[in-house]
Amino acid sequence: MASLPEFTKAELYEKPFPWTIIGGQVYAIGSFLHSHPGGLLIRRAIGEEATELFLSHHSPFSVAGQTLEGFKIGTLAKHQVTSVQELWSRRPLQRVFWRDLLDAQVPLLSQNFKAEVVAVLMLILFFSWCYCSYVLGCWRLNIALSWFWWRHLDAGLHAVMHGDFRTRHDIQAGLFWIYSLLSHRAMEYYYGARELKGNGMSKHWWHHIYPNDPGRDPDWSTMTGVAWVRRHTSAQWHPCHQWQCWYWLPVSMFLEPLFELIQVACALLEAVASLLEPPMNGPYVSRWAHVLGFLCEVLFNPGFQLVAFGVQPFWKALGVLLLARATSRLLLYPFSEVQHYMPEHILNREAADDSAEWVIGQLLCTANLEFRNRWAWLMDFLMFHGDSHQIEHHLWPAMSFVQYTKASQVVRATCARLRLPYYTVGYFEGYQKICEQAEAATVPR
Repeated sequence: MASLPEFTKAELYEKPFPWTIIGGQVYAIGSFLHSHPGGLLIRRAIGEEATELFLSHHSPFSVAGQTLEGFKIGTLAKHQVTSVQELWSRRPLQRVFWRDLLDAQVPLLSQNFKAEVVAVLMLILFFSWCYCSYVLGCWRLNIALSWFWWRHLDAGLHAVMHGDFRTRHDIQAGLFWIYSLLSHRAMEYYYGARELKGNGMSKHWWHHIYPNDPGRDPDWSTMTGVAWVRRHTSAQWHPCHQWQCWYWLPVSMFLEPLFELIQVACALLEAVASLLEPPMNGPYVSRWAHVLGFLCEVLFNPGFQLVAFGVQPFWKALGVLLLARATSRLLLYPFSEVQHYMPEHILNREAADDSAEWVIGQLLCTANLEFRNRWAWLMDFLMFHGDSHQIEHHLWPAMSFVQYTKASQVVRATCARLRLPYYTVGYFEGYQKICEQAEAATVPR
């Protein structure tokens, strides 16, 4: 049997067909894109070294590895060639987690369109809330629930990107279109550059593979910039005195959201101005799509509420918006500040052996936000478990949010049996940790 040809990366980038690399082997996957059981998620592998992506999305007991062999066209030059079976043999712990999940009969996807029904009902409720809050001026309702809808819209886009609603392609496409308009600014992070049209790895997918890994996790940049409050050992920070532990909260609740509103207004003006640029700066269709998406987000997203400014007095609309954003910052702190960015978790990741299995890295760098109240659990579920089931979400990125609760029972039991870490942080414990870190980072006057 003739040996397969070797390709360099430069040669592959010149090829006129979609390809990917797994275990040092090159696969031409163009003819498989439309029949892929996982839907459009396979497009993330196009033009990438997708070994980690493949192993995190496919069960070691599935036929995915055998199916892949039918599309092999060669090997990557100067790289070790490893079969899928050999790759899985190096991940015994991940095999155990997959086996326990299968034994517990917990599927990755929702059954009977459960996830899709929840998403459609939530969108109906959201636009009803918009009408009451923006048009009718129910400011108490606005302030009370802005945080919930703000988080839900981001989690909705996140869920679409991970294929939560792929039971039917048309429903998936419709929900993608709606959530991408309502959270348009997050598209580059979750979806990638507009020009790539969902192909290749976005920043969010690289974050999944290398959580809290300096230099490889794109989210690390959010932890290393200059901040008013130093919650992370890696962050630069403004020289602050001992009063920092008193003023960091109002600064983050009021000043930072105000600055963001100004930045977004400038970004929207720049997007509109791009329509006047000459044709060589890009096709007009993509520019118009960007402006319209940006405008939809600013009109309806609870973080901006431009519709309210058209039907209510300016100062009332602005005051309600600022209070709603301040309330959102306050209530969402445990979601946004705890999951991946706890300093002790970062230190655990840095202390881990580089040869440690992928599962160990995921368990060391993620934590679940724990809700012991049934109503709090329901609210979190309706936000699509955006951040509260990070462990399960990282172990199985293609798992639907409706399966997280069952999967968490499996993972807890497996971690206990294997004596592996399973970090959970209570909602109010998150506040306590943040305050302790802020106080510890102060310096004398």
